[in-house]
Amino acid sequence: MPRVSHDLIHPCAPGEPGPRARMAAASRRTTEQAARRASRRRALPRWTFTAVRTALVAAPLAAIAGLGLWAWSSGTLETAAASVRDGTLAVTARAGLAVDEVLVKGRKEADRQAILAALGVERGTPMLAFDPHAARAAIEAIPWVDSATVERRMPDTVFVSIVERQPMAIWQHDQKLHLVDADGVVLADKGLERFPDLPILVGADAPRHGRALLDTLAAEPQIARRVEAAVLVGGRRWDLRLDNGISVKLPENDYAAALRSLSTIEQTNRVLDRDIVAVDLRVPDRLVVQTSAEAAQRRKQPPRKI
Repeated sequence: MPRVSHDLIHPCAPGEPGPRARMAAASRRTTEQAARRASRRRALPRWTFTAVRTALVAAPLAAIAGLGLWAWSSGTLETAAASVRDGTLAVTARAGLAVDEVLVKGRKEADRQAILAALGVERGTPMLAFDPHAARAAIEAIPWVDSATVERRMPDTVFVSIVERQPMAIWQHDQKLHLVDADGVVLADKGLERFPDLPILVGADAPRHGRALLDTLAAEPQIARRVEAAVLVGGRRWDLRLDNGISVKLPENDYAAALRSLSTIEQTNRVLDRDIVAVDLRVPDRLVVQTSAEAAQRRKQPPRKI
């Protein structure tokens, strides 16, 4: 048998555990520590891990959203977008999509410079930067323009077609004269001498009621051609001033029937060529004639002896 050297043996002191006992104790301590760590991990609820993962995803998104909000509030985003847009329009203009010509159809009285100002374009303006809808609204705000059509005709032409308003009468109000159409829209207050054949409407609300009167007069041309002015009295009825100074007083209601009666009488008796100053039609089915002072004086004189 091999000999065991006693120099390698360290006997334990009385009462001390041996090597095997110490190793067993160290193993137990390691196992207990591992168990305690596992126990701490199991103590956390399951939703904690979901919340952690959500936070890890949401944090970058929140940072991006915050950056976008700052860019928008500071104007940086808008400025960048405008820069990109302007750059794109400049490229299209260099490619040939730029305004080179403006064609206007139907203009007779509307001011040319006013139309160009409403379009808001000049030679070289990018076609894609031109808004035909906004231009149409601006052109239709010009007094002479009733309606308008505005088109982009690629690659370089802006086409405008307008329908102008038609003058109806000269409106006299507050000692001023205005040219008005059938809707009462004031078209001009200068150059009215170019419309000598238009009747004159007098009174604050005369343009609003004038269309109905003039349409009625058109049905009685024998009377209409002699009317120089129509005065709206009290906002309710009309007095007609004829070319020879006679005043025709129309009723408030159904003045069309009164004008028909006057036209019939005029055809047979030529009453409007007599020495009178007024014809009163305000009483239904009755015509009252007011003679001039000279004619009344002549009637008072005794007849001459022959």
